[in-house]
Amino acid sequence: MTSRQLAVLGHPIDHSLSPTLHRAAYEALGLDWTYGRADVTESLLDEYVASRDHSWVGLSLTMPLKYRATEIADVVDADTALTGACNTLVFDHETKQKFGYNTDVAALASVILDASREMAAHGVDTGPRPASIAVLGGGATAVSAVAAAAKAGVESVDIFVRDTNRASNAIAAAQASGVLATVHDLSSFGAISSSTVTICTLPGSVDLDLPDGGLARRAFIDVAYAPWPTLRAVKWQAAGGDVVSGLHMLVRQAVIQVRVFFSGSPDVALDNEGEIFQAMSAAVELGDFFDASLAGN
Repeated sequence: MTSRQLAVLGHPIDHSLSPTLHRAAYEALGLDWTYGRADVTESLLDEYVASRDHSWVGLSLTMPLKYRATEIADVVDADTALTGACNTLVFDHETKQKFGYNTDVAALASVILDASREMAAHGVDTGPRPASIAVLGGGATAVSAVAAAAKAGVESVDIFVRDTNRASNAIAAAQASGVLATVHDLSSFGAISSSTVTICTLPGSVDLDLPDGGLARRAFIDVAYAPWPTLRAVKWQAAGGDVVSGLHMLVRQAVIQVRVFFSGSPDVALDNEGEIFQAMSAAVELGDFFDASLAGN
């Protein structure tokens, strides 16, 4: 019997930890599935997808392929329809349909809620969820962050971008999901932000001017994870705030992808999912939710 095949696509792609995560999951599930990686540009995505034979279960997509993948899919889930970005394609070879999913949204929503619980456990009165969060950046991941905020029950989002004219997709996602969105120039973040939770979707090399004081027990969710820690994460923690590595979102969205590839549904939990999550976390050395210390890492 031919082994089932999957892969993560992007450009560049050598840095991706998806193969490590997925291989750990399929080994834990006892499946003889292979998961590789391929450097594919947006212009070649259609050809690559069309050339997959019946041994292929599906694909994981990273940038810059998420928007084109949405257009390729025949059927998309609600989170893909809301964000316009698809990070998972599943092949139905009998019907010749391609199903698109966005697993980033649910994963990031769970991180937001866990950040609130962690802060509440340390005496910060956020309620079951923060009323407002800050999102830094306006790209595909920022759009997913806005959608995640809505899924987590957040009422309003402050979006900080370097070019306020490029926040249209994030604004549209907020409006479609009933979240109040206000757009600011990124340079004003340090002066005006007071959100208890900040999600940074900017490239890891981008530094930030931090808010003037008051960072104690405020959470900084940095979607970057390689290299880690980012300078901004180190500065945030040194100023008294809490930091969450992007690995937490990465592992959680990968678990949801495994659900989709295995059962065809992002909502059907895997058998022994807790053990599978632990195997995936161990494979990438996922640390504490709030990193105890970033100095010298």
